[in-house]
Amino acid sequence: MKSLMQRRRPTRGFNRIRNEEKRIYFHVLQVDPKDSHGWFDEMISRDYGKVYKEKKILEKDVPEYRYRIVVKSSTKKWKEIENAFER
Repeated sequence: MKSLMQRRRPTRGFNRIRNEEKRIYFHVLQVDPKDSHGWFDEMISRDYGKVYKEKKILEKDVPEYRYRIVVKSSTKKWKEIENAFER
């Protein structure tokens, strides 16, 4: 009878190499004008500091809206993400 450790030993042989695409993480400033249509994206950037500064400026200028910063990710190139946001 085999011991418990001998049964749990992994099989030898080929180890599958995962070919995962690299993800790009970026920050999105979202605005809710409280008109029951929900949140919409105002600004995107890979730098959190730029988005945070813009949020503080908007909170000062238009305090009746709500603002939040969310992190999103994608497997697309950064230029493709920027172009999609600009449309």
